[in-house]
Amino acid sequence: MTHINSHNHELLQELGNFPEDDLDLVCKPKDCRTLQPSLPQDGAELDQHVRDCIQIYLRDWLIVNRKTQENSGTSSFSRSGSRKDFQKTLQKQIFETDESGESEKTTITPCEFDLRGLNPESRLKNLLHLTNVDDLDKQTEEARKANRHSEIFALSPPMDEEDTVEIRPIPECPKEHMGYRMMVKLHTLKFDIDIEPLFATLALYDCKERKKISENFHCDLNSEVFKQYLRPHTPSVAPSSQARSAVFSITYPSPDIFLVVKIEKVLQQGEISDCAEPYMVLKESDGGKTKEKIEKLKSQAENFCQRLGRYRMPFVWIPISLQSCINVMTVERDVPEAENGNGKSTSGDKRSSLGPPRRFSDRASSLDEGSTSPFKPTTLTLTTFFKQEGDKLNDEDLYKYLADYKRSLQKRAKCLPGLLKLEISPVYDGLSGCLTPELLPVKPFPEGRARLNKEILEFPTKEVYVPHTIYR
Repeated sequence: MTHINSHNHELLQELGNFPEDDLDLVCKPKDCRTLQPSLPQDGAELDQHVRDCIQIYLRDWLIVNRKTQENSGTSSFSRSGSRKDFQKTLQKQIFETDESGESEKTTITPCEFDLRGLNPESRLKNLLHLTNVDDLDKQTEEARKANRHSEIFALSPPMDEEDTVEIRPIPECPKEHMGYRMMVKLHTLKFDIDIEPLFATLALYDCKERKKISENFHCDLNSEVFKQYLRPHTPSVAPSSQARSAVFSITYPSPDIFLVVKIEKVLQQGEISDCAEPYMVLKESDGGKTKEKIEKLKSQAENFCQRLGRYRMPFVWIPISLQSCINVMTVERDVPEAENGNGKSTSGDKRSSLGPPRRFSDRASSLDEGSTSPFKPTTLTLTTFFKQEGDKLNDEDLYKYLADYKRSLQKRAKCLPGLLKLEISPVYDGLSGCLTPELLPVKPFPEGRARLNKEILEFPTKEVYVPHTIYR
């Protein structure tokens, strides 16, 4: 405003004159959930305007408060207090017509009227005196403040939101968007024979929207023996690649969301069906010639790992329906209408589908008020995998499989026995040892933790209308 007053008077006239003490500027430090802010890599050559834009993600919030805004528009008394028994706190007003002796006074006749003997009216005593204008304005302002109740308009009935002309909610400081967060932790992955390293990839898919709604989470559950097979191709291993638990975010819950687990193996010659056949006919518990065949397969797998250890090929996959978890997430979006104490129906908490959902931490804080609790941690043990078809590897075929699987029409698919054990649980604030999708440590982050948790980037099916507060 100082800059405008001194350099652009025309713009000031368009905006209107603000009282000098109307604006209150507050500098609030910006919260950073990571140990260090997300920035481009050091040494990156960036233009000056790009560097200026990046600084926006680091600056503190400058909050502008208008002191007189509460007295304008449809400001409701409910912000400052309760209406109950409010009228009892007001000072009782006594008017001339309410005085008991007024009605008994007789009318004065012209004969009894003595102009000289009447007392002067107090309000007209100084009517003809000359008074300074500034002094008069000051006296008027003091008189207006005297015995004036600050919440006199609270006596009027509340206005319905549908009838209000303007609504001015006080916005919160922008923050990073997060949907409903859940953790998926893998415990066990094995088959009837253990002959080669296998790799698990997890992602969320919405079969109705036909979209992939998360990035991939790669998990390595191999033993140290099989990791040695790939050592020539992976001389160093980052701690982040050893994570076995992923934190997924879902902004728009739907019963059509599936967690798809794909299992890959090291590339080898032959068709996928030929590579999967030993897993369907052999078992570790069998002896004799079966044991010899398994040892031979291990030797072949080690040879392929040494030659083609950098490359992968699809093997099997398994879909996991999240409907039981999704149902709990969507309870607060479909609250039935109830009646309040006045007999009027109210529509519960029906928030817009574009609004950000509450996190499980926010919902957990209201459990004492009778709200629905988050879903309980669930351990799943799956013993059947679908063999990957060689000619149907793209996502379009996967969406068709998921739709058929939801309708229980996936019975003809070729299955392969195995064991996958994982745990699905809600995520609260304060999860320790977690990394962002950019691999930045999240507070709190203990040093020397062996297994880390990785946040997986979400791809929402619809636009999320929130400002971007971090560099990504």
